[in-house]
Amino acid sequence: MAFCIKCGTQLADDANFCAKCGTAVQGASTPEKGKITLEGGAVYEGDIVDGRPHGNGKYIYSSGDVYEGGFIDGKKHGKGKFTFPDGDVYEGDYVDGLPHGKGKYTVANGDIYEGDYISSKRQGKGKMTWINTGAYEGDWADDKRTGKGKFTWLNGDVYEGDWVNNQRSGKGKFTLTDGIVYDGDWSENKMHGKGKYTGSNGEIYEGIFENGKFVG
Repeated sequence: MAFCIKCGTQLADDANFCAKCGTAVQGASTPEKGKITLEGGAVYEGDIVDGRPHGNGKYIYSSGDVYEGGFIDGKKHGKGKFTFPDGDVYEGDYVDGLPHGKGKYTVANGDIYEGDYISSKRQGKGKMTWINTGAYEGDWADDKRTGKGKFTWLNGDVYEGDWVNNQRSGKGKFTLTDGIVYDGDWSENKMHGKGKYTGSNGEIYEGIFENGKFVG
């Protein structure tokens, strides 16, 4: 049984490199600088071991996509930056070729997501800012707002509570800048269940709501 001298991860019996941090096992090949041109026009330039990207390098795809960062055994791994031809940019952690860990995705129009990724999807805690809408900060699952979160619109309206598949569902409080407040149950973006609605004029409706309407 052997362990990586850098990060302490247990090594496979036939490992030449640590799967977690990429450190070479004693006696294994060390990276050499080089350039690889692949069929279709893709080009890699950087550290190479056994004919594959390993270490740090830059990979230019035939589509125009560009990745610059860490590689392990031919796959994007570690810290890296991926730039798409349309101007979108992802910068952050990679595992086994996919965004995984902490990352920041900037859309060409200025929208930004910053937070957790699992296997290329937004999952965990994160903040998404839309330049023309507002910002959501909270839980994500399978690339969608799911769990607990707060959405603040550009006009100052705020919803804080439960989300399911990008919709207000569960318990939540919606506070509008004109003084209206609803605190209670939600289903698919509508007041639905038990809740309390306070109008801008001070009127209060407390009880059961169905599909956005007070029913008593």
